Amino acid sequence: MNRFRRPLILAAIVLVCGAVARTGASAPEERIAVGAWQVQAAEQGSGRYTVIFESGFGTGLDTWRKVAPELSKSAHVMSYSRAGHGSSDPRPEPRSILQSSRELDQLVAAAGLKPPFILVGHSYGGLLARAFALRHPGQVAGLVLVDPADERFNPGLRRLDARRAADDDRQFDALVPARFRAEYDALKPVLDQGALPPPLDGKLPDVPVVVLTSVQQFDKPEFFLQSVEAVALKRDLHADFLRQFSEGSQVLTLKSGHNIQKEEPELVIAAVNKVIAAASRRAAQDKL
Repeated sequence: MNRFRRPLILAAIVLVCGAVARTGASAPEERIAVGAWQVQAAEQGSGRYTVIFESGFGTGLDTWRKVAPELSKSAHVMSYSRAGHGSSDPRPEPRSILQSSRELDQLVAAAGLKPPFILVGHSYGGLLARAFALRHPGQVAGLVLVDPADERFNPGLRRLDARRAADDDRQFDALVPARFRAEYDALKPVLDQGALPPPLDGKLPDVPVVVLTSVQQFDKPEFFLQSVEAVALKRDLHADFLRQFSEGSQVLTLKSGHNIQKEEPELVIAAVNKVIAAASRRAAQDKL
């Protein structure tokens, strides 16, 4: 197997290296002008809620091809490729979490997307979904995080076994494609600190949230992060993250690896529908 096509969790972040070329999404794609830049996007459906998908590190909108069409039957959905991903134009600014979140602001404005928003983030995209919710709490009605990165994972791995964690880092470092090297180099130190920097370290809005966690077991783990103890750490961090919400739930799957949206898309679809239903109940209660 081509190693660039393996899902790799880089400590707190999972890199899906290589398979980023445009392979055709289910929704009609377009190029949206965002200032001087063109952004690859796929928009479909209608409904009260706008579902915005944030892909993992190194991946574009095609990762949602098994999820977005089904959700578009009852909601307005938008998937897109961040700058330098898919066929979206690269940009000169450093690829920080905050910069990517600001660029999503620009896309929302350029595309005329209207709240309330449901943010769906996979892996690194989970951090970006959180960043948007933190910065626009009044616009976000819910979150679905698909095997999301957690900024506490890197330090946790080092506490479990510093040597094996360092071995993983060295292997992953060698696999990062050149086009994503600058973003990788900027992001890893942030996650190694175990906390996101201001202004991304604030309190998230208390909205309905579902976290999907892969707890798939490996007979012969190739990396430390695939070990039983590392998978348990990820599961527990996801559960702990949910404690800040009054309506949060965790879905565990042994069947899927990191790319749950591809291997068990029905779980992601069900999670989004659950969050939409919960948001609708809250909205109805607020009117009473």
